[in-house]
Amino acid sequence: YITSVYADDAGIIWIGMVHGLDRFDPATGVFKHFRHDPNDPGSLSSGVNPILKDSKGRLWVGTSNGLDMLEEKTGKFIHYRNEPGNPKSLSSNTVVTIYEDRQGVIWIGANYPWDNKDPDAGGLNRLEPDGSFTRFMHDPNDPQTLINNKVGAIFEDSRGVFWVGTGGDGLHTMDRKTGRFERHTFD
Repeated sequence: YITSVYADDAGIIWIGMVHGLDRFDPATGVFKHFRHDPNDPGSLSSGVNPILKDSKGRLWVGTSNGLDMLEEKTGKFIHYRNEPGNPKSLSSNTVVTIYEDRQGVIWIGANYPWDNKDPDAGGLNRLEPDGSFTRFMHDPNDPQTLINNKVGAIFEDSRGVFWVGTGGDGLHTMDRKTGRFERHTFD
C-alpha cells in the first residue's frame, strides 16, 4: 500500500508505504528497501506518510510514530518523537505533512482531521537548529492561534505568505516572526 511518492533533485524516487520506504534509482533500476525492525533502533519508525528532501540534502520521513531523518551514508534513521512533558519535543507522533520554507526552515504538521481519538492532538511544529521543536497550538482563548490542532497542509506562496490548513474550518496565514495566525474562515 503506497502512501507517498517523492522525486528528489538527483532523480531518485522515494516511495513511502504502510510497511516502509523504498529508494529507486531509475538510472540503475535498483531498489533499496528500508523497513521497521523493532530490534534495530536505527531502523525506520513505522509506516511512511510524507517524504521531503530538504535544501541541505537531508531526507525527512513522516510516520505514524514520529519524524525520521535518514542518514543516507549509514542507512540509519534519527528519530524525533513526542515526549510527554517536554514542550520542545514534537507535538504529536502522527506526522501528516513536512514542508521547507524559503529560509530553509522545516515545518511539521501533525494528526489527521478525521482522527477523533484525541481531539486536541496534533499541532504545527517548527524544527529548530538544535533539533528541538517550537509548537504552535490551538488556544481556545486566543483567536490568533490555530483554530484546530490537526494540521494537514502547509504552503508558502510566491509572495512569501505562509499558509496553514487544519481541520475545523481552518485556513490560516501565519506571521512567522510573531507566531500569530490570521484565520480565514468560511463566510
